[in-house]
Amino acid sequence: MPDRRRARTWSVAFTANADLSDTIKLTSITSYDKGSLHFVEDTDGTATKLLEIPYDDEAKQFAQDLRLTSNTGGPFDFILGAYYAHEQIYNSSNFRILLDTDINGDNLVDDQDCADALPYVCQIKNSFDQTKDSFALYTDLKYALSDSLTVRGGLRYTHDKGRQYNFTSDALGVSGAFIANLIPLSELKYSTDNLSGKIGLDYKFDSGNMIYASVSRGYRAPSFNAQAFFDPSELSIAKAEKVTAYEVGAKTQFADRRVTLNMAAFYYDYRNQQFINVDPGTAAQTLLNIPKSRIYGAEADLTVRASDMLSFHAGLGLLSTKIIAGTVSGTNVAGNRLSNAPSMTFNLGVDLTLFDGGAGKLSLHPEMSYQSSQFFEVVNVPRLRQDGYALLGGHIDWESADGRFNASIWGKNLANKFYVTSSVDLLAGWGFDYNHIGAPRTYGITLGVKY
Repeated sequence: MPDRRRARTWSVAFTANADLSDTIKLTSITSYDKGSLHFVEDTDGTATKLLEIPYDDEAKQFAQDLRLTSNTGGPFDFILGAYYAHEQIYNSSNFRILLDTDINGDNLVDDQDCADALPYVCQIKNSFDQTKDSFALYTDLKYALSDSLTVRGGLRYTHDKGRQYNFTSDALGVSGAFIANLIPLSELKYSTDNLSGKIGLDYKFDSGNMIYASVSRGYRAPSFNAQAFFDPSELSIAKAEKVTAYEVGAKTQFADRRVTLNMAAFYYDYRNQQFINVDPGTAAQTLLNIPKSRIYGAEADLTVRASDMLSFHAGLGLLSTKIIAGTVSGTNVAGNRLSNAPSMTFNLGVDLTLFDGGAGKLSLHPEMSYQSSQFFEVVNVPRLRQDGYALLGGHIDWESADGRFNASIWGKNLANKFYVTSSVDLLAGWGFDYNHIGAPRTYGITLGVKY
């Protein structure tokens, strides 16, 4: 009987507000989360034990946000805050490779096969502990230059530090007996400081429509590589990632507010973008930085309320990505597309109320989404390219007249479209590509009650 997938989470959050004066409010948000996960992935998806991976994780996180918010009624208002987060993780993963294969020809599948043919017929198990701490001071300011024009800005100082320790990776035989140590017990640390900011302008017309423009700098802390199994070179820290974002947009309503159209265009200048690279021959995984890349695009959201019983909503996203400079496994990837970046996404939905009266409210909500082709890695291997596809779904909802009871019949991927959500090149060393398959047709019923 296969292992069950077990995921458990516990969380608690507390929010407190206090009016310090008629114009200043103090807000405190405290949260604590704890979780554990265990599941065994049949990675190759065949009846043989080509590759299976058990995962075990435990995580804890504490976060505290404390901020002052002003509401002066005048041209100037602000948010001033401090944030702290602490994260603690234990992780263990186990690559079970060809555990049903007699490599050495002695008509037995045992620990000796692992010793003779490492990493084949072995369990390659890594484990580690990890802690991260993040502290930040931030501001969000706005000043109304006139009834129509408002300038917005802010700064954020962040100090991040992390420690990955007790990291080790061992080769174990079929029985679980120790065969060899692949990555000795080791420890990695980082400590970084960052100052980021944003400045922008909002212009509001007499009609209530608004246009805006902004420039901002974003930051992502360094990252540890949790996927080190075969060699100490896999154990690394990715540099901090930074992005400068330029955006212009408009928020509009027409036809007596029955039509809402929001639009935006943007340009992102990335430096040291973080990503994981997998060697197709050895399956060694390294955490790398792409020195420079860029993204530009546009998006629009449209809602049309044709009547009180019928409305339409649609969204369109256009994206162009390009690596400006970078080398992966000796291959120059400059000019390639970034991973998981389809050039177009589109969604369309309808909300139709069939009746609303003493018997309750019955409504119909068909939906469609589409995304164009994308690569799942930055080398842009043609066979790892997912072609564009559309998904159909929807739900039929009923709610009682008093709003207490509700029910929904729903379905996703109703056309049962086959697609993959990620793909890793392992063909050279393992004879297959590691794919995550998108969810097939699923459907169900949800019942609810409010009390």
